[in-house]
Amino acid sequence: MTRIPTLYALDRSIDAMNERRAALTRAQEQLSTGKRINSPSDDPLASAQAERTRAQLARMQIERRMMDFARGMLSQADSTMGQVGETLQFVREQLLAAGNGTLAPADRAMIAQQLSGMREELLALANQRDGSGAYLFGGQGSALPPFRADGTLATQVQAGEQQTGVERAFTTSHDGRSIFVGTGAGQNVFAVLDTAISLLNDPAASGSTLASGLQAAIAAVDAAHERLLLGRTRAGEQLRALDARERLLDSGELEASGRLSDLVDLDYAAAISTLQNNQVALEAAMATYARISRLSLFDYL
Repeated sequence: MTRIPTLYALDRSIDAMNERRAALTRAQEQLSTGKRINSPSDDPLASAQAERTRAQLARMQIERRMMDFARGMLSQADSTMGQVGETLQFVREQLLAAGNGTLAPADRAMIAQQLSGMREELLALANQRDGSGAYLFGGQGSALPPFRADGTLATQVQAGEQQTGVERAFTTSHDGRSIFVGTGAGQNVFAVLDTAISLLNDPAASGSTLASGLQAAIAAVDAAHERLLLGRTRAGEQLRALDARERLLDSGELEASGRLSDLVDLDYAAAISTLQNNQVALEAAMATYARISRLSLFDYL
């Protein structure tokens, strides 16, 4: 006669019930969170892949914030350089007008006064602050305005520029000396204007002295304008590069988000089916346990 190990059967029934309860709990948790993976033990491989994808998305967000900051600085610099260009153009026109040999000393003094105002405007633009409280043309960083009142560079201003970015660096500050000072003698636009203003205010200046002085000033202003155009072109190129990089980030974030969703998000139809199956299995296991627990020795006789 075959014997039935009742204790073993009870243990198997209890194990089956516990297993079904755990599966049912997992299914309920998945439905409540909308996530297929709620802890690494749910799917260790997919959980590791999901963590790497989240880290990738976090890096993209950091890069996007850096790019947004750089875009703001570049846009402000481009706008400021546009104002500098307009001021330099007006200065050039006034210098040309001052070269008219029919002007009286009082007329030249009036032009000198206008040039003095333009010179102060250029100095204010050269010392323009950015949105973070630093200076647009402060090179690698400056606690004080990069240009003194006399138009010379502050001693602590270091040549170069500040940059930010992850995959590509973008400029957040510009080297003011490359625009307003230049590299050769007689190219500092502020010193050039100071000389021209003094010359126009001198009623005893001869015609030849005026002509040569104004010609030198116009040449220096033209050189400054060329340097300005170079800086503005570079800022525009970086703004276009930012747009291109932003499009790549948009595509990368969309792809990574889709991959993360595939890894962790729940298929509700499948989850509901799993929940129902686990409920049925648990009820069956409980019924089996109930039958076995009622058995006695007389059932085997």
